[in-house]
Amino acid sequence: MLRVLPCALAVLTSMAAAPTLAAKFEPADGQTILIVGQERGEIADYWREVGPAGGYMLYTSLSSLSGMDSDSRGSGCSDSGVMSFPDWVKNYPDTVSQIGLYMVGLLPDVATGDMDGSIEDLAATLRAAKRPVFLRIGYEFDGPWNRYDPGLYRRAFERIVRMFRGEKLEGMKAAIAPVNNVAFVWHSAAYNRYQGAALEAWYPGDEFVDWVALSWFAWGPDNDNRAAAKAREEVAALARARKKPLMIAEAAPKQYYEAQHPGSWAGWHQPVFDWITKHNVKAYSYINQDWTRMPQWRNASCGNGVDWGDTRLQKPGSVLLEGWKKTVESPRYLRQGPALMRAIGVK
Repeated sequence: MLRVLPCALAVLTSMAAAPTLAAKFEPADGQTILIVGQERGEIADYWREVGPAGGYMLYTSLSSLSGMDSDSRGSGCSDSGVMSFPDWVKNYPDTVSQIGLYMVGLLPDVATGDMDGSIEDLAATLRAAKRPVFLRIGYEFDGPWNRYDPGLYRRAFERIVRMFRGEKLEGMKAAIAPVNNVAFVWHSAAYNRYQGAALEAWYPGDEFVDWVALSWFAWGPDNDNRAAAKAREEVAALARARKKPLMIAEAAPKQYYEAQHPGSWAGWHQPVFDWITKHNVKAYSYINQDWTRMPQWRNASCGNGVDWGDTRLQKPGSVLLEGWKKTVESPRYLRQGPALMRAIGVK
């Protein structure tokens, strides 16, 4: 859907020395990259009004690669604000980019090689950035709204990864130059699964997945959606079993726990942060935006629901900002700067 105080120095040092699973761009145990999204202007607002994050979140489609070479904004039901990879490259040094790659309707073409040209173009753009990128290939693969066939999804995911790694595959005239600055993210919707299939039906294999991820939204006024809670635990268990770092790749409380709601912190935000600690989540992507500004999310005719609300932490009258800052300014959360780059093995 369209993330030192001296007394803390010893804590940071011990974190850096802790054993990790050593996946690409994985920080030490007990550390979490803070990422915000998902629209150019509101990402800038967050930086200005809340403080720096560690990452910049955006979306593109494999069919058009919109927003990758220049600013892009859809129209009508595809208007979810400005997406801009160049904005991240130019204005947010010492951070990561987290990109959702939309592939609805394209899986057969990707799997058979008919989209190799677009994959090659995407690879070239990301390679040229020379900075760390998390690529969510076919994000929310198990969401019923995407209708991804598990077998085709696995094949498409594998082909993209193999091409990025510089392998020459059937149907290719030549291999492309390897892309070494991209981590491949397998991202579950952590909600009701398409056709009730098992989670691992979509898993392309340990050799192709760097990170495992999930979405976390409030699905009602009491945030007590047992199906979603169960799905999150299943994704976390798979990540542990596969020895993959875990990411919350999309998260927002929707209108049910907006910044002015007196129960917002205890009702939604604190449980998310507690879960991050419990499950050693290593990247957290929060969607800090006024969804009601975007036609894609405010018009019932678009079919996306109209309960997304305004999830900006800095919204006037916010009761969240103090708690948020206190939490993300703690040693656990990695934000913009050379220390973040060192923590993920870039510098």
